[in-house]
Amino acid sequence: MIRTLLIIFALLNIAVSAKALEATETVWLESENVFSCEPKELVIGDALKIKLGEQHGKELAVYRHSENIWLFLVVGSQPPDMVSFMSPLEFKAAKSLEIAHSTTGYRWDSKGGNEAIFSKPGKYTLYVSENLESEEGGYKCELIVKNH
Repeated sequence: MIRTLLIIFALLNIAVSAKALEATETVWLESENVFSCEPKELVIGDALKIKLGEQHGKELAVYRHSENIWLFLVVGSQPPDMVSFMSPLEFKAAKSLEIAHSTTGYRWDSKGGNEAIFSKPGKYTLYVSENLESEEGGYKCELIVKNH
């Protein structure tokens, strides 16, 4: 009886530990020294200025909250039809850049394709990382895009 209870307790402990490992959330930091974007309120048609510090990573993506969609600008494993903003090595070496209103990102969904990033009003979050498709995390900055 005691042996059975010990086995059950051990199995429950393993299950709880495995669940805790699954629940680890990716950490996205905000640091003006590593990754900043200005202005925080952008009018459709305006350009976004980005400053990049040391160790900001080699990949860049934008999340459009209103559509729950990722738009990738710089990624190591890009699809063949993706128009990349620049190469991952160029991005890693960059200290600043500007995203013009005509800049496109690649939709990271079943639809795919390149589309203008800041073409719709709403909340956007930009992410930089060594590898955006990992649980490694990185840095982020948020902004609002308005019609006028």
